Amino acid sequence: MPTNGTKRLLAPAALCAVALTTGGAALAAGGATISGAPIVKAGAAESGDTRVQATGDGSIGSDLSPGCWTDVQYWRLPLVAGDQIVVKGTATSPAYHFQVGLFPAGTTDKNINSKVAAVSVFPTRGTIRFNASKTGMYALVFGPGCYDSAEGPYNFTVSVTKKH
Repeated sequence: MPTNGTKRLLAPAALCAVALTTGGAALAAGGATISGAPIVKAGAAESGDTRVQATGDGSIGSDLSPGCWTDVQYWRLPLVAGDQIVVKGTATSPAYHFQVGLFPAGTTDKNINSKVAAVSVFPTRGTIRFNASKTGMYALVFGPGCYDSAEGPYNFTVSVTKKH
């Protein structure tokens, strides 16, 4: 498995390769920290690659969190209490056994280790559903699980049904 230093060296080469093969299209990525994470736009296709893009340390969340990651990428998701969220997507080979976690509103880089996430294995096909319990900025986390998993590309779309 590449170290974070190796990933940082590989990222510029991957960006150049994508720019050359896609006519300059930007390579999407989650953030290595919550504070630096991009905001998810409901209905927009998002993607990342934990193999070649910067990642955060996967030892996050409290002992009560059912998730266990090796490396993670963060995304921020603004929600209103009562919003219903559906996450659809895939982890693409060589990635497998990805997990997606939704940490509660107000989770920051400083307090994430005291927070409990709603976590689910990222499906090859299918959906993951969450309901927002309060209004705020939620931390959405993607990455390979601690056991029998591999890093790599993933993509997802978040649909949000607003509370009436």
